[in-house]
Amino acid sequence: MQEKINTDVVVLGGGPAGIAAAVAAAQDGMRVALIERNGFLGGKATAAEVGTVCGLYKFSKSDTSEYIVNGFTRQFAEQLKSLSDSSPLHNRTGLHYLPYDVEAFKRISKDFLEQNGVTVYYNTIPFKVNMDDGVIRSIQISGDDRDIRLELGSLIDCSGESIISQLTDSPLIKSANYQAAAQVFTLKQVDEECETRLGMILIKELRSAIDRQELPDYFDRVYIVQGSLTRNQVTLKLGLPLPVTHTHENLESLKKLAHSFVHELYDYLVKHLSVFKHAVIEHIAPEVGIRVGFRTTGKYILTENDVLSCRKFDDAIANASWPIEEWEQNKRVRMRYFAYDDFYQIPVSCLQSGSIPNLFIAGRNISATNGAIASARVMGICLQTGYAAGRMAAARVNGIPDNEMIRNIQCAQL
Repeated sequence: MQEKINTDVVVLGGGPAGIAAAVAAAQDGMRVALIERNGFLGGKATAAEVGTVCGLYKFSKSDTSEYIVNGFTRQFAEQLKSLSDSSPLHNRTGLHYLPYDVEAFKRISKDFLEQNGVTVYYNTIPFKVNMDDGVIRSIQISGDDRDIRLELGSLIDCSGESIISQLTDSPLIKSANYQAAAQVFTLKQVDEECETRLGMILIKELRSAIDRQELPDYFDRVYIVQGSLTRNQVTLKLGLPLPVTHTHENLESLKKLAHSFVHELYDYLVKHLSVFKHAVIEHIAPEVGIRVGFRTTGKYILTENDVLSCRKFDDAIANASWPIEEWEQNKRVRMRYFAYDDFYQIPVSCLQSGSIPNLFIAGRNISATNGAIASARVMGICLQTGYAAGRMAAARVNGIPDNEMIRNIQCAQL
């Protein structure tokens, strides 16, 4: 028997954008329900164990990491930094990022939702959207032997795959080729204490092994997750050569292939590098890291020119300082930068569906071209777009004009 529950705002996806959206809407007085397909929160941040929060700080040559975000995003980052016992790091190109502990990310996300009275439906997926007169009236979800119909005022899709637009046959931004996926895994009992030195040893040995044809060439796309080497334990990220198509069969193939590659790489490292001689696989992240998926076509589509020219918008709701970061199946990462100490902005119209007035989008779903989303998908930006989408969704339910709420968002986080 189907349950029927009345709520104000429904958020799909419990990753960084979904957490921020749910908290923002709840703080504006909404009854909020969050739908999460996993049994825990954090999205790719925890399921794929990304390891660093990017997009929080200025793109700068300074040795000091200076926030470019404010409001909820900064509050979340500060709590994550404290509970993870970490500090921001930076590299020679001017990128600053925050390493974090996965369990700390889960705990903080859960605490924020509980403190703001958000109802969370774990292990649950949506299967039907009910519309009337072009507006979403309810969503049907299934999980844990429950079939629930959530009556709603606004819906925010933070799924990373624009699931609501797929269910409603709304216009999508797709690509012939999506960015390469990656598998994260952790090794313990590593005999090296310097992360930089370990990285150099790893790169040199893998390059030599490829040249000798002892390893396939895709093993040159192995990276240390920055800041992860501690207590003789390190986390590695392995780029996968299989194209991403977003079909169920493709995702299953990626997972099987990823585990096979991890074990192949591990066996080689143990046999050929003394620093890994005693290493043991501590664990493999439960999900493959999918960087980019389908995006909902919004009222405005953010472009890579907007990113690279550091464009500012009158209706801006987020400051973004991460370059265009593109991972291809057969190449190492390609970065495209803009000017130091500058940033671009994301307008609210990238968070509003172009066809459904009460559907909002945030995180990796936002309306953006392939080049633009290669920057805007990082967590520091997802937290901001999630917060803004939450407040805009609440404003629609409360009958607050968009312009008024945009000014409120700008005061809170720009």
